[in-house]
Amino acid sequence: MKSIGICAALVGVGLFGAVVVSAESGKYDGGDTSGEANGVTMAAEDIVATRRAGYFLSTQAVGQIKAGIEEGGDLRRTRAGAMMLANWAKAIPTLFPEGTDLESSRALSTVWSDRPGFEARAVAYREAALNLAETAATGDREASDSAFRAMAGTCHACHQTYREE
Repeated sequence: MKSIGICAALVGVGLFGAVVVSAESGKYDGGDTSGEANGVTMAAEDIVATRRAGYFLSTQAVGQIKAGIEEGGDLRRTRAGAMMLANWAKAIPTLFPEGTDLESSRALSTVWSDRPGFEARAVAYREAALNLAETAATGDREASDSAFRAMAGTCHACHQTYREE
């Protein structure tokens, strides 16, 4: 049963990687309600669906990280999950172009009205995830748990200001 969970997590990480690669492949020009990257256009609804999928997969990674720390096993899963989250954090701002503040999104208007603050929160999340990855690589479970809690705090801080609960 444990191997099924690990396989599912790896599939999720693979799919998540595709989302991040798509997000980082180009820049949105801020024109209309669709993103344009290297000649590929995405409708606002597709961008919102992409970021929702990414957030779902990041939640799964957080669960795997937490389980890796609590189970007392090898912290390689924790490190890999943290690296994935660091890449996700880097992609997050690219998935919130102007015109994607749709009703189906849980993003608050502050994402766009306080763009520097939003982007700073994404940077803090990335740095905390990278710190967790580095800490997990040492094998120190207690320090990894502390780094995990610090990373989770960056998620919560962003959600307080930029996400509808």
